Amino acid sequence: SAAHMRAIRCRAAAACLVLWQLVPAAATGPTTSVRSSRVLLSDMSIRPATITLKGSRITSVDTSAAGALHKANLMDLGDQLVTPAFINAHTHLPMAALRGIEGCATAMAGDVVVDLYFKLEELMTADDVRAFTRMGAYESLMSGVGLVWEHYYHGEGIVEGLLDTGLAGVVAPTLQDLSGPGVPLLKDALATTASIADDASLRAHGVFAALGPHATDTVSNDLWLHVVRESERLGGIPVHFHVGQSIAEFESVHARTGGRTPIGLLGKLGVLAADVPLMLVHAQYATAADIELLNPRRHVLCSCPYSHALFAFPSPVLRWHEAGIPIAVGTDAAASNDCMNVQKELRLLGGFGSFTATFSQELDEFWGLDGHGTHHDDIDEYALVAARALHAQRQEAHAGAAARALRDPKELLRTVWTTPGKVHPHCTAGVLEPGALANLLVWDTSHPKLWPSTDLLTALVMCDSTPAIRSMMVAGRWIGKAPTHGGEADFRAALLASADYQRARQEADERLAALLTRANILMGPPI
Repeated sequence: SAAHMRAIRCRAAAACLVLWQLVPAAATGPTTSVRSSRVLLSDMSIRPATITLKGSRITSVDTSAAGALHKANLMDLGDQLVTPAFINAHTHLPMAALRGIEGCATAMAGDVVVDLYFKLEELMTADDVRAFTRMGAYESLMSGVGLVWEHYYHGEGIVEGLLDTGLAGVVAPTLQDLSGPGVPLLKDALATTASIADDASLRAHGVFAALGPHATDTVSNDLWLHVVRESERLGGIPVHFHVGQSIAEFESVHARTGGRTPIGLLGKLGVLAADVPLMLVHAQYATAADIELLNPRRHVLCSCPYSHALFAFPSPVLRWHEAGIPIAVGTDAAASNDCMNVQKELRLLGGFGSFTATFSQELDEFWGLDGHGTHHDDIDEYALVAARALHAQRQEAHAGAAARALRDPKELLRTVWTTPGKVHPHCTAGVLEPGALANLLVWDTSHPKLWPSTDLLTALVMCDSTPAIRSMMVAGRWIGKAPTHGGEADFRAALLASADYQRARQEADERLAALLTRANILMGPPI
C-alpha cells in the first residue's frame, strides 16, 4: 500500500547514510554541470562535452566548444574520462550473505536453489534482507555498478537497502505460488511491486519496479497470466524472471504441460506475445525453436558468465547473438559467482567464442591420437592432419561473426550499458543523453590499470579496470565523495570509513550469525 511504502521511506531516511550527506543531493539543489575533455557519448565516441543535470536526470549533453560557458555550478574534470555507470542486469543482492556458506559447493552439483538457497531464504525476515542488501549494494557501488536489476524476496527490504546506500535499482519482488519461499509472501510481493511502480519519490531516487515471477516451475499458469495483466496495468513495467535454468525446471514443465519447454510454455500462454518488456535470465535449457519465439524489440536474454561457469553450464551466448536477440550481462548472486563486479564478466564473455576449439570434435580427435597407434615421440602423418584440422577449427571459430562481435568492446559494453538500460519504459540508464538517469563514473586514465590508455574502450572491457574509477554519481548524487579537478576523490575509502558503513556491517554480521544458527549451518573456518 501507499502507507506501507511511506513507512519504508521514513525508516530509510532515518538511517540515511553519510555517502549522501557529504554532497548536497542533486534532487534538491540547483542545476549542475560536469565538464571533461573525455566523455563517452551515446555513439561510443570519446569527445569533450559538458553534461548538465537536474535532480536524478541528465538534461543536456553539449559537445560544442562553448558548452561550458556561462554554466552555473560547473565542475571541470579536466581530462578524466566520464562514462555511464555500469548496470548489473541480474542480481540477488541479499545473497551476498550466503557467500562461502558450508555446503554451497556440494549443492551446486545438484539443484542448489532448492537444496540450499530456499531453505535459508525461508528463514529470512524483511529486516534480514535489508541488512544483507546493504552489503551487496556496497560491493556493487565499489565495482562501479550504479543500477541493478534486483530479484528477491521481501521487496520492501530491498527498497530500503537501496535507499540506505544510494544504489539505483529495478526491483522485482520474487513471485511464487507453486513452490519456494515466496509462496506465503505472494500477496505482499504483488502489493509491494505496485507500490514501487506508483511511487514518484522512489523514481526520483533511481528506484523502479519490475514484476518478478521466479521461474516456470515455481509459478503457475494463472500467475503468469496475472503478471502480464499487472504489467499492462502498471504502465508496461518489465517482467524479470529465470527461465530454463535447470534440468529440474525443464523436467517439471515437460511433465506438467505434456512435453513443452519452459520458453515454449510461455509462448503457449501468450506471455511472449504480450506487449511488455521481458528480461529472460539464464536460458541454458532453451532450444533454437525457443529462441525463435522471442522478439528482439521487447525481449532481452541475460547471461551471468562466471556464475554459469561455476555451475559448469555457460549459456550459449554465441547462438543467442546469431539469433539476433539483445544480450545483457549480470553477475547473479555473490553466493554463486562469488563477485558482484559486472565489468569482470565482460572478459569471460569476450572469450566465449574462443572456447569452441577446446570442446570440439577436432580436439577430441587430436587428444585421442594414441588410440590410433601414434606415440608421443612419433608424430606421424595422421597427427599432423589432426593438428591442422584443430587449427582450422580454431581459425573458423575465431573468424565467426558472433565471436567477432563478442570481442568488440563496444558490443560488450552495450551488455552492461545500453541494452539493460533501455528495457524499462520509465527509466533510461547506461547512456549519457538527455532524459537518462544521471549515473556517472569518473576514471583516472593515468591509473596503472588503464595505462597507457591508447584504446580506452578495450581497456574498460579487458583490463582489471574498476580500481581506476575515481568518483561515482548515482541518480544525480555523488557517492561518498565528489571529484575535484586533477585531485583525488577516493569514494571507496569514504564509503568504508563512514560510521554508517560500520553500523551496516555490524548489523549484517549479527543477522547472518542469527540466520545460520536458526538454519543449523556452520560457516567454513577462516583461512
